[in-house]
Amino acid sequence: MSLLDRELVMVSPLPPRRSGIAAYTAELVAALGRRRRVLVVVERAADIVDLPGAEVTCLAGLAAAPWLAALPHVYQLGNNADHGFVLHACLRRPGLLVLHDPVLHHLVEELTLGLGDRDGYAAVLRHCHGAAGAQVARLRELGVFSDAQRYRMPLHDQMVAAARGVLVHSAHAAGGLRGARPGRVRVVRHHVSPAVWGWDGVSQAEARRRLGVAPEVPLLLSLGFATGPKQLPLVLRALARLREAGQDFHYVIGGAAEAALELPRLVEKLGLAGRVTLTGWLAEDAFFTWARAADLLVNLRFPVGGETSGTLARALGMGLPALVFDHGPAAEWPDEAVFKLAFSADPLPGLAARLGGLLADRAGLAAKGRRAMLVARAEASVALSAEAYLAAIRDWGLS
Repeated sequence: MSLLDRELVMVSPLPPRRSGIAAYTAELVAALGRRRRVLVVVERAADIVDLPGAEVTCLAGLAAAPWLAALPHVYQLGNNADHGFVLHACLRRPGLLVLHDPVLHHLVEELTLGLGDRDGYAAVLRHCHGAAGAQVARLRELGVFSDAQRYRMPLHDQMVAAARGVLVHSAHAAGGLRGARPGRVRVVRHHVSPAVWGWDGVSQAEARRRLGVAPEVPLLLSLGFATGPKQLPLVLRALARLREAGQDFHYVIGGAAEAALELPRLVEKLGLAGRVTLTGWLAEDAFFTWARAADLLVNLRFPVGGETSGTLARALGMGLPALVFDHGPAAEWPDEAVFKLAFSADPLPGLAARLGGLLADRAGLAAKGRRAMLVARAEASVALSAEAYLAAIRDWGLS
């Protein structure tokens, strides 16, 4: 491996890590590699993979090549343990920070409380939120804490303040940043995976044949790692109402799920056995097959920490229409691309009614999907992302 001719350093996990940001980075690097000679830095030597369009090294390899410090550095930072090394690296050598998840509280917990470092956790809270943060840390030691505190205290301040510029994927995320340098925040829409073009020749009927799904059944799905904010119990309760009303459907939850959600138990309790499929983690080919087979993606998120759904971008790029809350980053897609559901204190009745109406009009869903595909592919290509990155590096004097 030769690192002497590199022009840009990108710090990020890569596939096969089961991370949407890892896949995003690999896709972006393929596009950037046509314009710049990119070096991708992963955490450990065991994480080094062959990546078209780039060289790949690990943190130790980066440390052994001190001349690389003069190059622009880009950090892909997300809110899970895979990104701990990215967080530390962007503080050591600030550069262009790409903040996929403005709420980093969960990651900070992993790096402090997860290692038994209560003082470190308290120090971050105090640094970011002063006396209020210190009080939250004290109360947490006493067992007084709620998930809402994570969203109220995102704990991104140090990384954002240190960065020489910040890219986020939505105006919603940009509006919630704390400590950013004036004029050094830009919105770059999450790109559509180039892999979607490879599925243009696969029909919905063919995808259903591969999966053993009857062609006449309205099929809706949710994709990606299932967490509480993705509102899957709410969707299941809405579908239970449709079942009671005699409406036909099948719902696929495609992806691994937090054990605390107890989705299998809830499916049984709601009388949805036989109407719901829980796939567990999906390899990419299976992910796209289900997306091609479906009529509707349900992509509801609340609370929202400013994160943008790569799954949603992929679905729209494939021509799969989506239902989202009219709130947060997902709502920034134009109305012609997504169906939007107003969020309320009790969203269940409205969701059940909306799902019932959408699933009863499969032709309308298909038409919406065609419009969504045109919008997503025109406005969120990986080529546009690569150009936006290079423009930020140039305009902010990072090169």
